[in-house]
Amino acid sequence: MRPHCKTRQNLSRYSRLVTVAALLICICSLGFAQSTAAQVSGTVGKVLIRIRDRVNEQQLAQVQVQLVRFPDGVVGEQFTGSDGSAQFSGLSVGAFTIRASRQGYEPGEVQIDLRNSDRTLQSVDISLMPRKDKGSGAPQGIVAAGALKVPDNARKEFDRGSRLLNEKKDFDRSIAAFQRAIKLYPGYADAYFLMGTAQMQASAASDAEASLRKAIALDARFIAPHYPLALLLYAQQRYAEEKELLLEAQKLDATDWRWPFELARCDAQQGQWEGALRYGVTASGSANAPPKVHLLLADIYANSSRPRDAIAELELFAKLDPESLYMKRVREVLNVLRQRSAASVFPSSEPR
Repeated sequence: MRPHCKTRQNLSRYSRLVTVAALLICICSLGFAQSTAAQVSGTVGKVLIRIRDRVNEQQLAQVQVQLVRFPDGVVGEQFTGSDGSAQFSGLSVGAFTIRASRQGYEPGEVQIDLRNSDRTLQSVDISLMPRKDKGSGAPQGIVAAGALKVPDNARKEFDRGSRLLNEKKDFDRSIAAFQRAIKLYPGYADAYFLMGTAQMQASAASDAEASLRKAIALDARFIAPHYPLALLLYAQQRYAEEKELLLEAQKLDATDWRWPFELARCDAQQGQWEGALRYGVTASGSANAPPKVHLLLADIYANSSRPRDAIAELELFAKLDPESLYMKRVREVLNVLRQRSAASVFPSSEPR
């Protein structure tokens, strides 16, 4: 084969790899603000969550509650009030996981399925078990250390801002409420955190970054702000800063799948496939890792000239989440990968 023909063939193969990868990256690269704001048609109503202490049955305030939709990620976050309750409204049809975390307690979660529900209000009860080793090990809770010192008037403004953010999706008024809470209690890390998430959803990226960084500065062990801040840095292609932040978060909670998952995405965007694969495999082995981890691994394998592994990851995703909104795209990519694998068009299949 003449040299220039060989070059054209390699370029053609490279362009095909990029096409497959682009299809997968579109699925894997959903941002926090996008998924939080995406309340599509077909809403089914509200979910009311009540959190209690499993030992004494007391209602637990200041528990962070996350509503997660796979494979999209976090749909909403808020804290329980003094009555131990939180509420999410305007939910679209789908399957969700509700996660609850509070300092000094083991995290808890439940799954709900709104795809076949005719109820406009669902109630969920979660009981959290107090930790036995409160004084040892890395912190697992996510409520800021100074939460119990917050004066009542500041807490009321915080609760008002949380309701406006999560129930009304009124970003401007929620930000104003958090600002009033901070004025009343300048060390209010929780208020800075939720204000930062509201600012992200209001497309005020610079303000959001400042708020989230302030929350971490007030309490370095407060893990919740790390995730939205990492996604903000990722969206701005500030990969070195993002990686440093994610490694800090991983030290605080090595069991959370999000840190290696985002580290894998960070390396993948820079073409660092070996590191991306290492982090991706770690994320897939984490407890409660969502199916979308396998989409990311498929992307990494496709870019590493390992089509069979990419196919296996997509097939596994299809088994884990067959009702996913992204299944149509996944089937398209699977067909392409199978055809190219059978035709041995990947560079790794060339005779040596």
